[in-house]
Amino acid sequence: MALAEATMAEQEQILFACIDNCCYFKLSGELRYTNATGMDDLIERLFRQQMGCNRVVVDLNEASFMDSTYVGLLASLARYCQQQQLPRPTLFSTHTEVNELLFSLCLDQAFDIVQQPTHQNVNMAGVSAQHYSEQQQGQMILRAHEALIALNDSNKSQFQPVVDLLKQQLK
Repeated sequence: MALAEATMAEQEQILFACIDNCCYFKLSGELRYTNATGMDDLIERLFRQQMGCNRVVVDLNEASFMDSTYVGLLASLARYCQQQQLPRPTLFSTHTEVNELLFSLCLDQAFDIVQQPTHQNVNMAGVSAQHYSEQQQGQMILRAHEALIALNDSNKSQFQPVVDLLKQQLK
């Protein structure tokens, strides 16, 4: 796949809008660390600057797969809401495998998970992939897994070896 096609594919996978102080994220398809740079950059921008978000809604109804890095990015988003003293973010997901993953990694402790379709008609913009170096990509994966560990102890036992290995490799 050519770089332009890959960028376009990622742009369609991540849609974003901020309307009436509500930040909407719509994530589609296979969500893997290899196509997470646009989402990571968007979350980092949320942390750095006030985007006027008083509420966060994530729509995963068209997501067919998520790896642990992407789940960790969602955990980072929930942590942002907590730090800003915002209401718990709402996450819509009707895909059975995705829901099993979310619940097994305790995202229900950080999100209000609604297992129903969404019918919002929001004009959303595609989020472009960011060009991360290997080091930046490693840092993204590390941050995502640290956010997962912060959710609870069972995640810590599952992902601490990954975090330790990444820290060693990123020295």
